Amino acid sequence: MTLRAVIYARCSTEEESQKDALKKQVEEGKDSVHANGWALVDLYVESRSGTTTKGRSEYNRLYEDLASDKFDIIVIKSQDRLMRNTKDWYLFVDRLLTEQKKLYIYLERKFYTTDDALITGIKAILAEEYSRELSKKINNAHHNRQKQNGPVILTSNTYGYRKMPDKSVVIVEEEAEIKRRMYELCAAGFGSRTISSILKNEGIVGRNGKPFTDSAILRMIHNPLNKGTVVMNRLHYDFETKKVMRVPEEEQYVYENKVPPIVSEELWEVANQEIAKRAERTNRIGEKKRGRYKGKSQISGKLFCGLCGSPYYRRTRRQFKDHSIIYEWKCKQYLAAGRNTGKADRPQLRCVMLEKVEGCDNVHLDEERLYQLLDQVCEKRYKPDKQQIISHMIDMLKIVLKEKDYQPELDRKKQQKEKLMKQMDTLVEKLLEGVVSNAIYQRTQKELEGKLTEICDAIKELEKQKAKGSVLKERIAQIEKTLQTGGVVEKATVAGMLEDVDKIWIYPEYMEIIFSLSKVMGIENMDVPMQEYKNSMRIDYGSMFDYKKKKLEERETIVEMMRENPRITAKKIAEELQISLSGANYRINVLKAEGKVRFNGKGGKGEWEILS
Repeated sequence: MTLRAVIYARCSTEEESQKDALKKQVEEGKDSVHANGWALVDLYVESRSGTTTKGRSEYNRLYEDLASDKFDIIVIKSQDRLMRNTKDWYLFVDRLLTEQKKLYIYLERKFYTTDDALITGIKAILAEEYSRELSKKINNAHHNRQKQNGPVILTSNTYGYRKMPDKSVVIVEEEAEIKRRMYELCAAGFGSRTISSILKNEGIVGRNGKPFTDSAILRMIHNPLNKGTVVMNRLHYDFETKKVMRVPEEEQYVYENKVPPIVSEELWEVANQEIAKRAERTNRIGEKKRGRYKGKSQISGKLFCGLCGSPYYRRTRRQFKDHSIIYEWKCKQYLAAGRNTGKADRPQLRCVMLEKVEGCDNVHLDEERLYQLLDQVCEKRYKPDKQQIISHMIDMLKIVLKEKDYQPELDRKKQQKEKLMKQMDTLVEKLLEGVVSNAIYQRTQKELEGKLTEICDAIKELEKQKAKGSVLKERIAQIEKTLQTGGVVEKATVAGMLEDVDKIWIYPEYMEIIFSLSKVMGIENMDVPMQEYKNSMRIDYGSMFDYKKKKLEERETIVEMMRENPRITAKKIAEELQISLSGANYRINVLKAEGKVRFNGKGGKGEWEILS
């Protein structure tokens, strides 16, 4: 039987500058496979170097495929092609041997064997040490260059600037004009999302041909490079942790007028002060700072707009009356461009009067109501036995928290104490009667006192544990009460259901939940067509999340109530709609102002007349 082989190829750091180095390595691997009469079944070609396997997609794919029956032999140029990290090398070798695969090093024209374990381990250590020293040298060279005010390092995608062959930096005027407009709009009080929409409306795009995102605009406005100031030694690559670390400000090097400024220092300061003000206002309403996966919700990445296809993002606002925090989910397209219908919900965009940018008219989702809906879905689909779940959890808690009845042991110790006390009384009587000598008395008394002390200490400890046990019972009872009334079980059940959900499509009056049966049935890695294991569930919610439509429907209900009972009072309307009396009066006043109803009478006596 012909053996199946795969090739893994990766350039080292020193080879990356050599033309066609990776292509040459692949060709050498193919020649080796053909020379040995093996069948080539796959190529794992890494386009990046690195001391560890993190971020190397092709290596990670190879490592996963080791556990499959895809190939028999891995062909590499040399050991350090795989990694220069001792830990990763041993993990690779362990899986290689466990799965009974072979590793062929074509430079040495030999297979790896267990007899090579010592020498290959030493090679891995030496390769790692070489990379560590190389990293130190590179970091040290960068640090010295930055400390001595060396040339500016600009990436090829630094917008507004271009680095010349002589290492000087020049302004790209067409791009600089766009940057100046960003700063001017920001200084005028426009937020980054609004600026993004304005530029998009004007047909302005970045070098990649795509519109500027709000986060990219914020980074540009924050960057002091645009006022001519260069900050060096801001970041440092740590070889041991394999992470890029931020350097404290006092250790950074700041060089003013290092590059030609795109904006004046005054405009830069005003724009950044405006950003700081907006951030302060945001923090006052309790919204967390942005960041990757910061406070990630169970439904993050699952909610999508059925009207425009954009994802839904979580946002925070405060209740007008009591300033309590409300969490809402809003369409990304709405956040960027507001509404299509009059753009009434985005004051800044209303001022700008955009023509080309499309907004989104979909509903916002109140998180609390959304979870209530999902709870109903979960109850319908899974029918969880809440009481059984709670009983099981309480039983587990009793085991974990070690609930124990200390009373029998406490009673036994007290009986032992009483017995010792009687023995000591008897011993005194025997001494007084002359039955025992003074020496025997003292020796026996000392022994009994020692035992009595031990028992008394044991009683104290048991009473302490018993007291703790009482507190423990109260604690378990409190936990059980919370489980019964606090919605914890429901939320946990919803969380379990959400693990089986691929997407939730949101529409103005309903949602469509797309379940993945592959996750439910545990067949995620099987080659099954998507349409065969997908199913969905539609949940209608009407105007639940459409605030304006809901208020309109409430007012229409009030009109019908007045039509059926012209003498109905505001108090009765409030009771029927389950709203406050002031809320009912507000809705009635709106109907009066709209010319839909009129009250004929005075002093609360009279009838309602329907006008339209």
